Amino acid sequence: MTRIKRGTALPPERRRTRQIVVRVNAAEHAELTRRLAVSGRRRLATYIRCAALGTGHAEPARAGLRALHARMYGELARTAANLNQIAHHLNEGHILGATGTEELACVVDDLYQEVRVLRRALVGAEA
Repeated sequence: MTRIKRGTALPPERRRTRQIVVRVNAAEHAELTRRLAVSGRRRLATYIRCAALGTGHAEPARAGLRALHARMYGELARTAANLNQIAHHLNEGHILGATGTEELACVVDDLYQEVRVLRRALVGAEA
């Protein structure tokens, strides 16, 4: 869905002309407010609409996953940079002796283990 610039009238099919009133108790309101804060949204009505219709990022778990994925993306970027340096070195035709080959095997194994841990963490499995 494309965003409409602020101050521009919405087309008729996107205008919200119906209002729904929902009553909640104090505990429910507190829980909705907590979830709103975690979701990153600013308005409770928008959060509730997104949660009810399944649009946007209404669920708090999604907000937590975004933060987790951002951290892991950084870790994965460092691992990718290491692999890129190895590939660059080999593509330049540097010949590895027996010691270099063993060192390279150790580095690649370490990188493999890092990627394995990151992949398992991204899907929520224990490392």
